[in-house]
Amino acid sequence: MQQTIFNISTFKYSTSYTQEDFEKWELPNDFHCVYILENGKDAYIGETLVAAIRAYQHISKFQALSFQRMHIITSDLMEETPAKHYERLLIRLMKVDGLFNVVNRTDGNKTHYQRKNEFELHFDRLWNQLIDKKLVKQKSFQLIINSNAYKYSPYITFTDGQTDALTYIVNALNSGETAPFSNKYKRRPILINGNAGTGKTVIATSLFHYLRNNSSYKNKKIAMVVANEQMRNILKNVFHETAEGLKKEDIISPIELTKRKYDIIICDEVHALRRGENLVFYKKHFEEGNKRLGLDNTHNELDWVLEQSEYQILFYDEKQIIKRSDIRDEYIKEKILNNNQIGFRPIELKTQMRNNAGDAYIDYIYDILYQRAPQKRTFENFDFKLFTSFTKMKEEILHKEDKHGLSKLCGGYAWKWVSKNDISKPDIIIDGEEIRWNRDKKMWIGNMDSKHEMGSVYTLRGLDLNYVGLVIGPDLNFDKKDNQIKVNKKSLFSNDVKKGATEDELKEYVLNTYALLLTRSIKGTYVYVCDEALREYLKSFISLV
Repeated sequence: MQQTIFNISTFKYSTSYTQEDFEKWELPNDFHCVYILENGKDAYIGETLVAAIRAYQHISKFQALSFQRMHIITSDLMEETPAKHYERLLIRLMKVDGLFNVVNRTDGNKTHYQRKNEFELHFDRLWNQLIDKKLVKQKSFQLIINSNAYKYSPYITFTDGQTDALTYIVNALNSGETAPFSNKYKRRPILINGNAGTGKTVIATSLFHYLRNNSSYKNKKIAMVVANEQMRNILKNVFHETAEGLKKEDIISPIELTKRKYDIIICDEVHALRRGENLVFYKKHFEEGNKRLGLDNTHNELDWVLEQSEYQILFYDEKQIIKRSDIRDEYIKEKILNNNQIGFRPIELKTQMRNNAGDAYIDYIYDILYQRAPQKRTFENFDFKLFTSFTKMKEEILHKEDKHGLSKLCGGYAWKWVSKNDISKPDIIIDGEEIRWNRDKKMWIGNMDSKHEMGSVYTLRGLDLNYVGLVIGPDLNFDKKDNQIKVNKKSLFSNDVKKGATEDELKEYVLNTYALLLTRSIKGTYVYVCDEALREYLKSFISLV
């Protein structure tokens, strides 16, 4: 999809002009266009096929306003229906924006068409061009981006991309884009897609704070659904300790959502919501949740979100499917489409802001694991190393923990949780070193004992660390004969991953798990590999210590 698809041509406008004067204007094309007439104070927004004729017609209509400029928005992709849609969005949003007194008597034509999602993503980019042209003022988020108080605080300083995303979400709410076209439809959810590290959680918490403190939304019943228990508890503390007007009760689990309805639900990491597959100990709660809502067990936690709220703002990453109970990308879109018959309002997060390696690092990790990386890459200001000694890697992580904090060991599914029933027994033995899986499920990151334990993907999903010491266990090996990375099911100890999974699904879950753990860190990632052949393969892509 093209990044810049609009041209905004600005012409002087005068009530003394003749039609011939207007016809001298030259535009990039003669397709449908949207235009803004303004005098520095007042503005009128419209759409037309022939801008010159419409400009002349407006002389008598707006004689008293003395418009001075006409900004004509053109695009090779502009058709009549999208133009009418953009006209409607601009009228509504520019009224809220407040830079101009918008004199349109109506909000334009209500539109309903197949490619609405595609053209809304284009509209997001148009809004940025309007900001650059000083035709709108960017939404003021000083309340939520004025200090760097805490990692997940709603006061954290945003990147430009995150500010844009927050603007797009609020624009979608304010403009009525999510409203149903007719009574037979439901409201369209806002679906925000972003890779690991693009700041989905930070945007979600800041959005919550903005809505709670905005006069249009502060009386709405709003909650933020977080599936991961570690992240849920961190955010509860943030809301309780640092965010004015917010309460820890605002952060809820999916099962709590079945107990009451809300006006607005913000859901972080939708891909971590559960469907009725391999639920193990959670199965009873899952069935009770469905029963409470009068649903059968073919329904899932995404259904709970859609059922229990009028507005839904959903954050997800299509790459982070790591177990069979996770809700897949195509299922999310299909479920939303079938639920309201009109689809969703898409918003994309592009800029990587977690690790110092930047955007390219995320793609590089997936390219390595899925064997499509053409050559080795290095990254400035990011420590990416492959260790041949687990002991040395552990010592380095302990050193980083003492110096920087938030530096932990982690691993995949390659060892049983033996210490769950007997704390005296280690779960993992590597190079004579005895390690146990993390025992604190609620606040492991801040636990002093955590530096001597191995964090699991269940604990670390969605969290940030300064340094990661990742052990790729014997659940993954490299077959030199076939030149393929393969899963060793004998060393895979996670029933919620392997039960009922096909070979291809199993490989996807395991590779995505290691990719997720490899993309948790801000300053550096250290890797130790149990399988020698796999270590040889990775030496081509990661600097060896």
